[in-house]
Amino acid sequence: MKLPDYFDETMLKKRAELQRMNINPYPYSFHKTHDIQQIRDNEARLTDQSTTCSIVGRVTSLRSMGKSIFFDIMDNTASIQIYANKNSFDDYHWTMLSKLTDIGDIMNVTGYIFKTRMGELSLHAENITIVCKSVVRIPYGKVTDDKTYNKVADPEIKYRERYIFWQTDQEYRRKIEMRFRITNLIRKWMEQEEFLEVLTPTIELVYGGAEARPFYTGIWALDNQKAYLRISPELYLKRYIASGFPKVFTICQNFRNEGIDKSHNPEFTMMEWYEAGTDYVRQMERFEQLISYLAKEIYGTMVITYQGRTIDLTPPWRRLSMTDAINEEIGKDVLQMDINDIESYMSAHNIDFFEGQPKGMLIAHLFEALCESKLIQPTFVIDHPLEISPLTKSKRGKPGFVERFEPYINCMEIGNAYSELTDPVEQFERLASQREIKTGDDFENHPVDYDFLKAVGVGLPPTGGVGIGIDRIIMLLTDSPTIRDIIPFPMMKPKY
Repeated sequence: MKLPDYFDETMLKKRAELQRMNINPYPYSFHKTHDIQQIRDNEARLTDQSTTCSIVGRVTSLRSMGKSIFFDIMDNTASIQIYANKNSFDDYHWTMLSKLTDIGDIMNVTGYIFKTRMGELSLHAENITIVCKSVVRIPYGKVTDDKTYNKVADPEIKYRERYIFWQTDQEYRRKIEMRFRITNLIRKWMEQEEFLEVLTPTIELVYGGAEARPFYTGIWALDNQKAYLRISPELYLKRYIASGFPKVFTICQNFRNEGIDKSHNPEFTMMEWYEAGTDYVRQMERFEQLISYLAKEIYGTMVITYQGRTIDLTPPWRRLSMTDAINEEIGKDVLQMDINDIESYMSAHNIDFFEGQPKGMLIAHLFEALCESKLIQPTFVIDHPLEISPLTKSKRGKPGFVERFEPYINCMEIGNAYSELTDPVEQFERLASQREIKTGDDFENHPVDYDFLKAVGVGLPPTGGVGIGIDRIIMLLTDSPTIRDIIPFPMMKPKY
């Protein structure tokens, strides 16, 4: 079988030569005493040449000057210049370094710290061992104090070949590191609030908890029973509440077989939590407390900048009903308009809708078309139409609407929450009636999860539930314009 074309022929020859010299280019371990950043942080103490330092990093530049070689290596903390002189090595190891080393190789370097005549902190190498011989070229750009040249811009590398791109762009690698630190902070906050982290099934025989097109498969051990990847953990988390767990949450991957754009990926990360004895008013408070806490922990302030805009996350956030948001845009009370009036308005303003939909769905479409793009500062859009919220309690004092909120920041919806519907009979009727509504989607008429209905029938106490788009929160907190920047391996068309 022929080696892949992306294996570099010259690098392969060097690999073979190393093996001929009985140098294993892929050893089993290495010895390290310092990260490179630790050396930089302690340079005053280390530059007396009395301390031997052993570091491991990838070669990012290589400059040969006769009997001297300068090269830069980088680990996951920083980079540093290495100085090697032929007089410090036998011919065997000097050949390895001077003729068989490439940019991209991972090296274990031992020596002492000093500063060059130009004042550059460097490591004077006394021993060098190859840790991993690269056979694929890495397009490192040239870096100066104030600029990076030839920076990787090809999206094929940037989003598909992360293992290359993260080597060449420290800023984006830091964003991925920040992603997981943010997730850890979320867990810390939830534990402080005495929530229990739980699990829900990834493969379900009945999907539910959201309006979405699922991915499906067959279970071989159950005679190829049709099954689905989770589109939402909601219905299983409510089973926890019904069984007596008072405060639960999960952080999980959801899968929706839908579009790919700057804020959507078919596989994405959600957190949902449920708290017995509360409603959506209390959960609005929890939501804004969590997001402002994250900003404060990361940046020391609740005021952040996202794509050039200043966003103030300080609680309390604005509360705005969906109908009031529409009224502000159209200059009239949408509740006083009948279906024909709304359809006429939508037609006149080139807003798509599906004929035969109830008024509540038309109101929701109006909001999406007219209002979402205006919601820059943190805003809870509250009190949605009943027809689009089958799992939510009715709004007290506002027939036809429910106690639901969606938080928006910078025109992007970042969550969804309810005063959860706990009446099992009404829940059954809602789910049944929803199946009769024509939405125009090819995934309409979701199955009814009768086991979930049984759990509600056992007794679901008053409960407030919240879903948060973790990826979108991370986008905001890392100033990332697209979800692909902060998903480690975003969905791409296959290449091979």
